[in-house]
Amino acid sequence: MKNKESFVKGAFYIAALLVVAGIILLIWSFRPEAKKEGISVGAVFIGAADDNGWNQSHYEGILAACERNSAGFHARMNVPEEEEAVKEAVAALAAEGCSCIFLTSYGYGAWLDTIARAYPKIAFYCISGEEEAENSSTYFGRDYQVRYLSGIVAGAATKSGILGYVTAMPMPETIRSINAYAMGARMSDPSAKLLVYYTGSWDDREAEEQAVRELKAAGADVLTYHEDKTYSIDLADELGLYTTGYDYVSGEYSERFLTAALINWDMMYDRVLSDFLSGRANFENDYWLGLPDGAVSLYPCSNLVTDETKQLVEAEKQRICTQRDVFSGEIRDNAGQERCTAEERIGDDELFNHIDWYAEGVEIYE
Repeated sequence: MKNKESFVKGAFYIAALLVVAGIILLIWSFRPEAKKEGISVGAVFIGAADDNGWNQSHYEGILAACERNSAGFHARMNVPEEEEAVKEAVAALAAEGCSCIFLTSYGYGAWLDTIARAYPKIAFYCISGEEEAENSSTYFGRDYQVRYLSGIVAGAATKSGILGYVTAMPMPETIRSINAYAMGARMSDPSAKLLVYYTGSWDDREAEEQAVRELKAAGADVLTYHEDKTYSIDLADELGLYTTGYDYVSGEYSERFLTAALINWDMMYDRVLSDFLSGRANFENDYWLGLPDGAVSLYPCSNLVTDETKQLVEAEKQRICTQRDVFSGEIRDNAGQERCTAEERIGDDELFNHIDWYAEGVEIYE
């Protein structure tokens, strides 16, 4: 009996050692050579590096992270969300010796697993949430947290009780931000209505400007957007509407530009790249960082924002950081169905990958 027990224990210890060895081997396989030999980082972008929007914020963030970590940087710009175009861009970066590659547009994720498996020695990081390849991971900021805070500001500013939201298409990334913005607006104005206008594209100036005109005609006096560029709030500011920004602020606006929900890509890319370069790459864990991490922030409020509103924003910020996230407590959708009870919190998997309902107060503009 003792011999049998000893055998079982020995087999267990050997199995455990093999598991640990496997984990160490996986981590070591992605441990880059010493920095002095030169590390190359690649990135694929859907637009231009100087677009004053989404692509510029990512480009500058990756470049800054590479400079801080003594890594080379190779970029492929203006790559459409099309399979062959993405594969060609990745192949070019691989040929240039890139050890890790960032795919900076959500649509690229459709081909991430196929691409990552074709290059098993390269680490891939993508703005999408359903990758399965062992050498890939997701990264994003919890922008919905600061969308919620900017929604509080917007709800306090509206006189008509109608806010406008211009965005590309319905998907978890946009829907969770729409819902958070509406929930924030209704903290300030419980009867506020958020009209959402889908343009069908991340970058279509004509469609985005048409959206602004139609939302204004429908009564919206505060407008925000979730697109690659700032066309919609540029026009909204010219037309005398209040606006709140998103992701990156590069333009000059009137005081009616109330605030913006920012993603601090410098910090995000530095965290991811530092982990990779130090051998701490863990592809079981995604990077979804928020207010407590410094990955998202609220742009300084306009002088038109009252002290009372600023105090409410600060109180809610502290609550998010120390107590409960935005999607916690009782939440109903725009059909009256309860989506979260007073004691619950909506999980990250639903928020990142599956949310397909709209919060109370949201209306899709037809």
